[in-house]
Amino acid sequence: MASCRNRSYFINLRVILLLLIHNCRLHAAVLTYDGCMSDSANSYKVGGWCFLVYSNSSMTTKTLTQAGAQTVCGPMGNLAVGVTYKMLEKYKTQYLSASVKMAWLPLVRNASSGWAWKTLMPRGNYAVFPAIMANIPSAANEMNDGGVENAAVAYYSMGISDLENDLSIYASTPIAVICQFAPLLWKYLQRGHGLFKVPAYLIAQANVTRAGCFRQCHRSPFCISMAFNPTTNDCQTYGVSPEDPRFSGNVTANSAYDWHIRDGMEY
Repeated sequence: MASCRNRSYFINLRVILLLLIHNCRLHAAVLTYDGCMSDSANSYKVGGWCFLVYSNSSMTTKTLTQAGAQTVCGPMGNLAVGVTYKMLEKYKTQYLSASVKMAWLPLVRNASSGWAWKTLMPRGNYAVFPAIMANIPSAANEMNDGGVENAAVAYYSMGISDLENDLSIYASTPIAVICQFAPLLWKYLQRGHGLFKVPAYLIAQANVTRAGCFRQCHRSPFCISMAFNPTTNDCQTYGVSPEDPRFSGNVTANSAYDWHIRDGMEY
């Protein structure tokens, strides 16, 4: 009898391990650029990026904090930043639902400097950029509470809302994450001339070659456009586009700078 019980135990253990391996492989296959691109029901594609709303049965407000959400999309992607107003607006009704109402975003608030995007990148570093609030479709009377509400979610039918970074004190409800995946290569077409002189739009400025400027923009989860001066090699990367009607009025004309804009954007 002992031998039969032991054999049954090991068979059951093997089945459990096989199920775990299958689930891990399934999870890994979904959370890639290709997996995102193939999931048309839960993904939004813009500017080469693929954004995926992802959840599973273990992800609830009791179990997943904002800090924990930072690791869900890795190692091939990152917790999604809001690249345009339109991109964030889509999550109000198109990808979230009455059954999964919330999705963590990597928005964090500092008492002195305000809101910023802070997302864990596949290489293990955090990419940080001050949030441009004109680019965030906030829910009514949200994103201004202060106190302990220093994190944010996309909320079904409402918009972007601030709340605590740990929701375990509340009733358990399903919660999702929005993952961001970047292609290996993309186009940054040269369209016109000029630059922005608004400090809030600037991600980084460096003296590099044009190819180096492309690399800087491509590696950033925030970069929509860049201005490059071929004479001085001045490279400026921006979190907004001169073609976005929300920001086009702030373009400074300058024939010395070539605009390069991420192809395939929507505003």
